[in-house]
Amino acid sequence: MSRFKILLIDDDEISLMILENALECEGHEIITTSDSMVATELFEQHRPDIVILDVFMPNKDGLEVIKEIRAISTEVFIIAISATEHYLRTAENFGASRGILKENMPDDIVDAIKVL
Repeated sequence: MSRFKILLIDDDEISLMILENALECEGHEIITTSDSMVATELFEQHRPDIVILDVFMPNKDGLEVIKEIRAISTEVFIIAISATEHYLRTAENFGASRGILKENMPDDIVDAIKVL
């Protein structure tokens, strides 16, 4: 199994903790933030293989973060998470590689990463 460096961005601390624990159990290196304002800076500092981010966050939404990260790298795999399908499709239009409903995480996220 490949091990990846993953940046998790979500203002919901519980979702962040659940995802962090699930992905660490799979052997991945995890960097987390609940502050979308520092997300792009963390991306530049750590150069993760995968970014997982919530679409709706205060101050700067996930769509803006996706655009900023895509301006830096077209190679990184970005997984957008949201409670609604509509916003996942919008995130994919902004450059997300994949969208996953929050109700299906962490299992769908772990499975999507295994496919990589």
